[in-house]
This record gives sequence, C-alpha cells and structure tokens, in this order.
Amino acid sequence: MSVSDPRPAAAQRTAASKARGTRRRITVLATWMFIVPLLSFFSFSVVAGARTFTKPDYEGAVKQLPTDKPVVEVPAAPQDNGDGLLGNLQQQHFVCSVTGSQLVRIQQRYRTSRFTVGHIDIVSVYGANERDLRSYLGDNGVRCVLVRVATVFFLPFDPHGS
Repeated sequence: MSVSDPRPAAAQRTAASKARGTRRRITVLATWMFIVPLLSFFSFSVVAGARTFTKPDYEGAVKQLPTDKPVVEVPAAPQDNGDGLLGNLQQQHFVCSVTGSQLVRIQQRYRTSRFTVGHIDIVSVYGANERDLRSYLGDNGVRCVLVRVATVFFLPFDPHGS
C-alpha cells in the first residue's frame, strides 16, 4: 500500500504511540498503588499476628523465683532507646518475689488484683512498674524475672533458594 503524502500517516502513528505510552504509565501507576498498600497490610498483619497469638510464660518465670514467697507481676519500666514499632508493640512484664510484709505495703499503696497460673497465685500491681517497685521497697528481698513472651523470627524471602 502506497501513501501519497507520508506526513499525515506519520503524525497518526506518533499520536497513537503517545496514547499507548500514557495508557501504559497509568496502568503501571494503578498497579503499584494497589500492590504497595497490600504489601503493607500483609506485613503489619504478620507482625501483629506474631504478637497476638503468643501467651506469656508466667510458669517458667515463676519457677526461677523462691517458692515460699508471694509473687507480684508488674510491667517493665519504659525504655527510651527508640526501638521503633516493634519496641512499642512489645509490652514486657516482670514477676517479682517479695516478702509478706512487702506485699501488704504494695497493696496499701497500689491497686492490685489476683490471678492464678497453674497452682501459683500471682498479684498484679497497677500503677507501678518494676523500677517504681524497687525504689518503693528497696532492692533487698526483691528478686524479679522477666516474663518471656515469645521468640519471633522471620525467614527472608530468597528467590534463588540459597
């Protein structure tokens, strides 16, 4: 097929290629606007799920304490080390062994409640953390152990299988 005047035909081809390029850019942009939020939601759900499905190991922590003393549970003192999102999601607790007279002093000053894990009676202390408890009672006779929540690790995605 011969074209008598090649200029209008070339102009039509150029206009068609520009329209295809614009359409392709819009498609790529729309794809990424769908993929990025989807990956963000997936990552957040994995981290939140790792935190949600674990239970604190109070029994393991209490086994490290003397068996003849009362046990109290307090949150860990806040750290200002900038752990980021994972540091804010983790709420650590201590179980501490105290004497009977120290337990009475704690119950007079702070609001408390009791819960049982297995055969162990544990007193939860509200309004104080581990640092507050040590400063109120002094370091003598107070032994605290961190309650282990879980060990979470992520496997890297390696497309090469190495």
